[in-house]
Amino acid sequence: MEEVLYWWVFLALVISCAGLSIVLMPAANKFGVVDHPGTRKVHEVPTPLTGGPAIYLTLFSLLAWHFIDEVFIQGLLMGGTLIFLAGLADDRKHLSPTIRVTTQITACLIMMFHGGVILDHLGRLFSDDLIGLGVFRIPITLFAAIGVINAFNMVDGLDGLSGMIFLVAAGGMALFAGAAGADIIYYLLIASIAVVVGFFLVNARWPWNPKARAFLGDSGSTLLGFILVWCFIALGSSHNEIGNRVYMPMTAVWLFAVPLMDTTSLILHRFRDGRSPFLADQHHLHHAFLRAGFTTGDTWGWITFLTVSLAVVGIIFELKDLPDYFSFWTFIGFAVIYLLYMRKAWKTHRFLGRAFVG
Repeated sequence: MEEVLYWWVFLALVISCAGLSIVLMPAANKFGVVDHPGTRKVHEVPTPLTGGPAIYLTLFSLLAWHFIDEVFIQGLLMGGTLIFLAGLADDRKHLSPTIRVTTQITACLIMMFHGGVILDHLGRLFSDDLIGLGVFRIPITLFAAIGVINAFNMVDGLDGLSGMIFLVAAGGMALFAGAAGADIIYYLLIASIAVVVGFFLVNARWPWNPKARAFLGDSGSTLLGFILVWCFIALGSSHNEIGNRVYMPMTAVWLFAVPLMDTTSLILHRFRDGRSPFLADQHHLHHAFLRAGFTTGDTWGWITFLTVSLAVVGIIFELKDLPDYFSFWTFIGFAVIYLLYMRKAWKTHRFLGRAFVG
């Protein structure tokens, strides 16, 4: 299996995903898998949603070829395919929230009962004793998994942002998985990083790419969220190939901190306005930056800086072997400050010392 780590395979995945993102554009335009500009959108021209199909075809072909005998990968392939197809249907013709959530629940149940991954405990959040989940482990695992999938989906609204968040979270997990000898998840994460780098080449803003040429779409964002959450859970529990947790569960929270806080802030804002949490609007963190007059590049840079910084905090806490409860309460303190500040920003229409425009 070490052969899949050859640098040329990594490079081939990068090139294949970038190439497919471009090659699939005519088909996306023909079948209406395109994201059109709108009042809540940041982009100004119709953009094909080829990132998801390119990532799915490239990554899942490799996984089916090399790791089909691994139960974890089997569950990921089956559940991930269901997630991808539902997302693709949603990209072409919007599905109802009920259908989307039902599909996600089904995919997660496949991962839990066939892939063998489930949350047994939440760690030591209040003392040195584990908080076991007992009979609640299935519903809590489902809640956590669907929460992460949709949090990642919601944060996908700015050129290059979702790709960078994925790279930070997957890169942090890969460090721990590789060091612990959890090879299957390590290989999965490295391959996932490669395909996202390929997508990043056509989605982020570069000298040769002044604006995104392709978007992930729901098919890509929900698929990547699905991959992240099951790696988070498997490495934070004993349900992996080495039979021991690789890091404390709170480390996963730090690696995914920005989407979690952004989604929580967004849902609270919608509830305060008496609106459904499933309705889209322009109250994400990146919208606050843009409305305060920051450029798209500046917004991407600042959110990337915040994402990396919080991930580094979690990694340091893990490497220093600090207690779960120390990590937990530190995060809660930071999250409360963030939520209160964002509430004030949307109430006063000011963000980082700048008045909102538009």
